[in-house]
Amino acid sequence: MKSVHRRGTSPLIALVASAVIVVLSTLAPLDSPMTGALTIAQTKAEIANLSAQLARQEKSSEVTANSYDAAKSQLQSLTTSIITLQGHEREARAVVALTTKKFVTAVVRSYVYDTSATQTIAVFNQDVTSSDAREVYQSLVVGSLNALRAKLNRQRSALFVTIAQVTSQRQRANLQTANLQTLLSHNIAAADQTRTTLNVASAALKTQIIQYEVAAGGAAARARNTAAESSAVAAASEVGGQTAANQVLAAIAANTPPVITQTVSGSPAGSAAGELAVSMAESQEGVPYVWGGETPNVGFDCSGLVQWAWGKAGFFIPRTTEEQWAALPRVALNQLQPGDLLYYNNLDGDNLVDHVVMYVGSGEYGSNTIIAAAYTGTNISVAPVFTFGLIGAARP
Repeated sequence: MKSVHRRGTSPLIALVASAVIVVLSTLAPLDSPMTGALTIAQTKAEIANLSAQLARQEKSSEVTANSYDAAKSQLQSLTTSIITLQGHEREARAVVALTTKKFVTAVVRSYVYDTSATQTIAVFNQDVTSSDAREVYQSLVVGSLNALRAKLNRQRSALFVTIAQVTSQRQRANLQTANLQTLLSHNIAAADQTRTTLNVASAALKTQIIQYEVAAGGAAARARNTAAESSAVAAASEVGGQTAANQVLAAIAANTPPVITQTVSGSPAGSAAGELAVSMAESQEGVPYVWGGETPNVGFDCSGLVQWAWGKAGFFIPRTTEEQWAALPRVALNQLQPGDLLYYNNLDGDNLVDHVVMYVGSGEYGSNTIIAAAYTGTNISVAPVFTFGLIGAARP
């Protein structure tokens, strides 16, 4: 499908954003509130350094966090091992105690009843003195118990050594975990501080750029340099949106030599249809500018917005600015009412009517308030009246 250029769908100051945005890092400060402070290039360099520092800090925090998680896991494992070993100790003691008790019982029964161990019976059938019998008993019975006790003591000693080793490891792991936790907290605090500083620097850069472009827009208006005006508006919008763009437009308007000597003024009240058209246009505040757009809540260009708003008020008007200007009744620029349309000529150097805004009559800029879909990259919003390129007003 062949692309057709539609008059009235051009941006406010004929922007081709990629071609006109100023490369700010190459600019030197103007006479502005920035004098004596960091230049835009210096602030950008500071932001780049802060961003790199923040990246390093966040990486360090990530590594420390991983080490902390590993140490904490090891600590939990060692704690579990100690609990397990302590349980083994209790079980071993219980087994030895039970075995000892059974052994004593069996030997005593054998000795008293002469019914169990053959070796024990043989011992006590010998013709020996009672002292000899006692010696044999102590050797067989008490000696076995002593051997069993010695074995238990060896087992317990080995177990205690293991527990002591694991406990020592646990203490070291606990210390390492605490140290890593402290380091991680310090890393996070340092990253937060860097992030705060970065945010402050970024806000300062945004303010610097807007101030610079306000001054640049004013200077361009005094020099009648429309290309530089476009650059200033686009660059300010890039960092500060419609609000910043409006500041530049206001500076341009304040510094533009008057083209029309007639005062632009009007009344805050008008016809019911005009009031409704304004209300409908205001309902689209925040909707983006879309070249050729004519869809509510999706996107409008300048002529698409006013056509739709007046259509909602019951009036059909042509689609493009050229057609509208040719068809609509004129109204004096000092007798404007809400809903009236202001038309601009040759904003993009083509010597044609190429922009339209709607007069609101009251609002943020008092009786000089307008609403418009300005140009690509901005949203529909109110702005101050500007007279550069203004050729007249019309009322549907």
